[in-house]
Amino acid sequence: MDTTEYRLPPRVRAVRGSEGFLFFGRTMFELLEPWTFEVRGFGSFTSPYGYKFDRASTPKIAWLIGFTRDGITEVPALEHDFLCDLLAGGSPWLAEKLGKIPDPPPPGVIHQHFEDRLLEEGMRPSKARTMGFAVKSLGPKGWLKPSRWFNT
Repeated sequence: MDTTEYRLPPRVRAVRGSEGFLFFGRTMFELLEPWTFEVRGFGSFTSPYGYKFDRASTPKIAWLIGFTRDGITEVPALEHDFLCDLLAGGSPWLAEKLGKIPDPPPPGVIHQHFEDRLLEEGMRPSKARTMGFAVKSLGPKGWLKPSRWFNT
């Protein structure tokens, strides 16, 4: 018997005017309540009320083959976006809300946390591995980022 405690996802709302056009742009979402989560070996982190995130930067074209950003990907994407913001140094708004930007886990831990959370949310393992590979490759500090292809 599974004794894992189920938690309802945090309440969020779309940020008006951030929708983009067709397959371009990305809709932003705002947390309507704080969200606290654990990262194995690195303690707990809290995304504050009002935190804006894009539910993963999944290209809209990928939605056509089932890689959407809602449903079981919403909470792992929120946690990944927040940790990546910390990795990038945060923003003045985030520093004000948190009092201080906490030290983030290393990039590999952040990306593995995303994949692990997808699995915990019930995603099919092969799909979670594919999405995990995508963030490890294309996410912050990823080895396949186009910005790393050329030195200009």
